[in-house]
Amino acid sequence: MSTGLDTPLEGGTRGAATLADGSKTHEFRKSLGVWHVVGLAMADVSPTMAVLLLTGGVVSISGTFTIGACLILSAVVVLIALCLGELAARNPSAGGMYSIVKDVLPAPIAWITLLNYLLQGVFIPAALVLGIAVFLKDLVPGLSVSSELVAFIALMAAGLIALTRVEVGAWTTAIMVVVEVAVLGIITVAAVLNWNQDIVAVTMAPVHVVDGHLVPVTFAIAITALAPAFNIINGYDATLGFAEEMHDGRRQIAKAVVITAILASFLITVPFTAAVVAAPDLLAFLTSPAPVVYSVEQALGPSAKAIVDVGVIIALFNGALSLIMYFARGVFATGRDRLWPAVVSDKLGSLNKHGVPGWGVVVLVVPAIPLLFVSQLDWLIIFAGTMIAAVYFCIGLAALWSRIKDKDGVRPFRMPLWPLPALAVTLFTAFALAQQESQFLIGELVLAIAGLGLFVLSRMWSQTKA
Repeated sequence: MSTGLDTPLEGGTRGAATLADGSKTHEFRKSLGVWHVVGLAMADVSPTMAVLLLTGGVVSISGTFTIGACLILSAVVVLIALCLGELAARNPSAGGMYSIVKDVLPAPIAWITLLNYLLQGVFIPAALVLGIAVFLKDLVPGLSVSSELVAFIALMAAGLIALTRVEVGAWTTAIMVVVEVAVLGIITVAAVLNWNQDIVAVTMAPVHVVDGHLVPVTFAIAITALAPAFNIINGYDATLGFAEEMHDGRRQIAKAVVITAILASFLITVPFTAAVVAAPDLLAFLTSPAPVVYSVEQALGPSAKAIVDVGVIIALFNGALSLIMYFARGVFATGRDRLWPAVVSDKLGSLNKHGVPGWGVVVLVVPAIPLLFVSQLDWLIIFAGTMIAAVYFCIGLAALWSRIKDKDGVRPFRMPLWPLPALAVTLFTAFALAQQESQFLIGELVLAIAGLGLFVLSRMWSQTKA
């Protein structure tokens, strides 16, 4: 199959903008309303994926405190959405959070943010397709195919769809979101019909597993769960990636991101809490490789479990596909902004014959392949949460500095009670990052050093272009 990675976009209602070197890049159509963008972003949020897979890494750390972590993060997520809304409304860009930070904060910080932002498009899809293997083997216990091979096939399929016309990916994700809603309904019904745990006890007196026994969650353990929990309620920022395609994007993007954040928080926290209270045995729930699926199976029997497994596999593939599509736009924006040497920017800032950023897809999929063979799923999920927290820390700083730097600038949306939301986001994310295990902090330090190195190199190739 030819991907046509260098083919310029021609014809239709899309226009073309000329770059400094004379090459052509994409100019998006204004074709989306608020609810279109909310729907596309909810495919990135993928509540079923979050409930049934992404919670697993946090459950392995903090047990039933995962409920508390989701409740805390729900409040923080809304504050982050307010910051994103104000910043994105000033200059809507397909570059998402990287573009926001680049426009406000010093270039070295922008480069660090860029790495943390775009690497999510490598780490998270890798984690999701590995999750497909987990649930497929749960559905078909005798399956002898290796998990890595299953994950590789799923990743390649998502990448190929992402290389085709955007309408193909949009319809694919839309159908899968419907399946996700049905799966979440099954989980919630299972809890209502089989209420086994005291919701107050599991929330206010959380426990986790130590040496095969349930023990109370300490404050130190609870704190270490906060940064990984960012990966559970995440994806609402995908609204920013479609901001250039919205009607009146400057005025509507804030509404879209806040609505998506609220929906994401509700549709993830409620079903997960339901799954916990439906568990007949907390020890078995917390030690299960798929805790929520365990609760559904115990409540509704093997047939319901099979339905959930199928729904989860579909949801995980949907999440991987939509994330690749979203972050490929971010990669494309870096090329359009001429962040790299000319030859690289020309590639990344181009569209293939289907009108999508083909090289952006390749840049995400290729480095994800080795992760399928060398990394553990929970490690990927937890480190992705660390990267997300680092990006939101920079978003908080940008929301604070933006009004100080440009007091009189036009702001189509102004967050209420500034600077409190921005200050809360900055302090919370900084605290969550500081409490991470050393291996994840070292990983983040490596990314920061790499970002600074790229900044230095960018100065060199900028001078070369000049």
